[in-house]
Amino acid sequence: MKTLAAALLLVSAGLSFAQPVPGTTPKLVVVISIDQFRMDYVDRFASQYLPARSGGKVGGFRYLSEQGAFFTDAHYTHIPTATGPGHSAILTGSGPATNGIVGNEWYDRATKKTVYCADDPLSKTVGGPSSPMSPRNLLVSTVGDELKMATNGRSKVVGVAFKDRASIFLAGHAADTVIWFDTINGAWVTSTFYANRLPDWVTKINAMTVPELGLKKVWTPMLPDEAYSWTRPAPFAPQNAKPIFTHALGPDNPKNRYRNWTTSPFGQQYVFDTATAALDGEGLGKDDTPDLLAINLSTNDYIGHAYGPNSPEVMDISVATDRMLSQFFNAINEKVGLKNVTIVITADHGVLPIVEEAKNQYKLPSMRIDGKKLVDAVNAEVSKTYGAGEWVESFDEPNVYLNRDLIASKGIAPALVQTAVAEAMMKQNGIHAAFTRDQVLNGRLPGWDFCKAVYNSFNVSRSGDVLVFENPGNYFGGGTGTGHGSPWAYDRHVPILVSGFGVRPGRVSRRVAVTDIAPTLCRLLRVELPTGCTGTVLSEALAPGN
Repeated sequence: MKTLAAALLLVSAGLSFAQPVPGTTPKLVVVISIDQFRMDYVDRFASQYLPARSGGKVGGFRYLSEQGAFFTDAHYTHIPTATGPGHSAILTGSGPATNGIVGNEWYDRATKKTVYCADDPLSKTVGGPSSPMSPRNLLVSTVGDELKMATNGRSKVVGVAFKDRASIFLAGHAADTVIWFDTINGAWVTSTFYANRLPDWVTKINAMTVPELGLKKVWTPMLPDEAYSWTRPAPFAPQNAKPIFTHALGPDNPKNRYRNWTTSPFGQQYVFDTATAALDGEGLGKDDTPDLLAINLSTNDYIGHAYGPNSPEVMDISVATDRMLSQFFNAINEKVGLKNVTIVITADHGVLPIVEEAKNQYKLPSMRIDGKKLVDAVNAEVSKTYGAGEWVESFDEPNVYLNRDLIASKGIAPALVQTAVAEAMMKQNGIHAAFTRDQVLNGRLPGWDFCKAVYNSFNVSRSGDVLVFENPGNYFGGGTGTGHGSPWAYDRHVPILVSGFGVRPGRVSRRVAVTDIAPTLCRLLRVELPTGCTGTVLSEALAPGN
């Protein structure tokens, strides 16, 4: 037992050990972020999901939505709606203005280079050749960090995900084991920020070479074709295929050999199998000191980007995820007991329908915006007033970073160029709004709903000099698939499902924020709020006494 030796020492000294009364906290908290899982997927595919309970087993989504607390109007309160910022918000209870993760990437003015949100040149990768990662760029603590401090390190905190930024930002700084997938060698890896070697249970999984064997598989529908009648193949896909889709998973990119495999239910199952192994490998939920297991399901995002939210592929992975959740929950029940576990499921963002489908099939206003052409047009417009130059140094939605050296060399007030760039942006087709740094810092944004999210997202050191936002239905990006990142409902509206220990069941329609998850879990765990937390407790989810 983790607490036994310490407890004996304290008793012998005539002291009482400062911990919650046994049985007043869950033994294990499991937080699952389903990447790009829009709110409507919970109800839209419900007819194909497993029942809440059957034959002594629990189901997946319906177990959570029918026997747990289901918040149907949960939204993100930051922009951009991307994986890095989303996973930073879930267990810190804060937005980019406070936690510093203003995007998956941002421009560093000092080095004049783009910074990846989880990049850490001070660490080394353990287990693979990929670049080293860590939470050094995350400026606040997580629920897991607070749990570690509250228990003097006795609690275990574990993160598992294909995506490094998801696993890292969910688990936090003080976690015991945080692993992600190396797309070069097909192995689970970590970094020296966390440990100098992989745990034995992870090494054993890597030795099985499951990803390499998976390259020989073919992904076909798990349901009869007629079950997908409310879906529509992506515009570039065969329209009357039998079966409705078939995807070989062999490598088509030497730099990302396992991409097709991770973009399939076989990859998703591997994440669940690894998370299940972590229960025993890390001894999670084995005593009265609470532990935390954070999981991201990246496969849903890969599939959504490629085929769009209305595709049979997205329905198929959603139904497959339901089956895997059921299997995982029942494994938890056998090993820990669901009555001792609090489970939370949410998503890091939503997704936009494929532009061509929305526009051509449903006659909706929708267009792709080429970021390079946008910047070129803005530079040309500003040059008419202030002379020729590359006035925009970098652009990563929604952040526009200006060439401050050029502005200084011409002796122009920065605020004037900010305004000129914002006005030039507003002249471009498909742009909804552009705000300057000065507008944000001085509280001079319009009273529009999403402007609250702009304030929550603006980090003084890392955000741009101008912020630009597309019209609803538009997308900053080319190609054939789709994406996310906007301030609009299809990107910000996600489910929050909470079940198990300390939870009061019910369907809640009140508008809530994803940042409310962290303080709710802290209440159940009887620990302090994360350092930057701005969320409020989801009181409807808590059973009396919490």
